[in-house]
Amino acid sequence: MQSFRVLPLFLWVLVVVFSSSICLANEPEEEPRMPLAMEVFLKKPQARVYELHVHLTNISQDVVSVNIRDLPWNPPNDSKWFSAIRMDRHNTPVAQRVQDWNLGSRVIQLVPGESVQDTMVLNPRMPSLLDDITKFGVELRWDCPPDSLKFVCRKDSPRAISIPKGDAGQPDTYVVDKSACLKLGKAIGLIKIPNGHHALFLLTPESVMVDLPKIQALLYEVNDYVQQCQPSWTNSWAVSFFTEAQFAGFLSDGENKSLFKQGIWQEVNIGQYSSQARMLFRFPWIKKRSDDVYMSVYR
Repeated sequence: MQSFRVLPLFLWVLVVVFSSSICLANEPEEEPRMPLAMEVFLKKPQARVYELHVHLTNISQDVVSVNIRDLPWNPPNDSKWFSAIRMDRHNTPVAQRVQDWNLGSRVIQLVPGESVQDTMVLNPRMPSLLDDITKFGVELRWDCPPDSLKFVCRKDSPRAISIPKGDAGQPDTYVVDKSACLKLGKAIGLIKIPNGHHALFLLTPESVMVDLPKIQALLYEVNDYVQQCQPSWTNSWAVSFFTEAQFAGFLSDGENKSLFKQGIWQEVNIGQYSSQARMLFRFPWIKKRSDDVYMSVYR
């Protein structure tokens, strides 16, 4: 009788183990998450303007590579992890206008402790935002870690931010040493900052642009200027380098298109830099001289 009881038990164990192995084989393995910790902050750069600042920081001891098209603030990723709830009786979702476009592929490398950051301006993507804040208040929610993205979160990182009903939307205040910023601006050759853009136009001699150690040193100084004098920016900004201050501007500005046709504007716009893509584009308009160099301002 004892052997009769043991045999069915043995067969039952085999069935359970075999069934479990079939289930595990059918389940696709999840891609391992990258050791990039995502943090989200609410900022108010201007009166009644609301932004989410998103940071991804390398928390490992190794260099981590990430494609900019996979970053959480770039479409279509920004619509996969973030939501807003009107704090009325029904916790009504706030309708969002999301963009439908994809970035090209470019890989950036983050050394231990280095971060990549950017902003999501909430007002244009939520047409009813200010009205909802006035009447109900709005709660901003996100998944952490996000199911659709391969990042992680810092321990005890919040997953929601509330904007209370009737929030006045007073802009954030920062302490900026104006005299120090004037000196820093002169040191980097600052011509102007275009209104509404996280960008700088610099007066830069060609001798600096062709010398990589010199342009790297200049970009370190530019980063110092941004950190001290533009504290509302993230570490996502751009630079255009000009050899003549009078032509500083975007190609779409004023008479620049006409100057471009005359071959003037592209001669003086000798370089561009993106701090997020970590790319320096030298002589972008001159085919025989143009090149691009990976260059980070993190140190």
